[in-house]
Amino acid sequence: MVRTYLLFLLTGCLLLTGCERGVLLADGNHAPQNNWQGQWRIVNVWAEWCKPCWQEIPELNHFYALQDSAFNQSQYSVRLLGWNFDEQQGADLDALVEKMDIHFPVLEQWPEQWPQVDIKGLPATLLIAPDDSLYKVLWGPQSNASLHNAIEEAL
Repeated sequence: MVRTYLLFLLTGCLLLTGCERGVLLADGNHAPQNNWQGQWRIVNVWAEWCKPCWQEIPELNHFYALQDSAFNQSQYSVRLLGWNFDEQQGADLDALVEKMDIHFPVLEQWPEQWPQVDIKGLPATLLIAPDDSLYKVLWGPQSNASLHNAIEEAL
């Protein structure tokens, strides 16, 4: 009886109060919907067929490796994420992330509270402010230095 009641409560929580698993990442993990709230987000939009996207991946990986360095110990935290322009999902996205040697987290679904941006060319890199608004779009390949400059300008 108690077990049935607990199961009922858990089901109610999931269905009625939105106890969701969060935003799905390409590696199969889930990040809570508010995981990056209060942080600057750099979201790189890329595609397999985009040659400049391939060229900037090592720079983005370098930026990601330095994410927890002194630069990010300031008042604002900065998180680098990726988004596949073609919106591939599941095993196809996993294989593509591995093929392109992407080391930073890649979103499998776009967080609903983030702005939708009309991307007209690739690569594109979105700077999303701590309040979830779009601060700026950087067009073309980015480097570790250009990303640091964009964040320093925003701050």
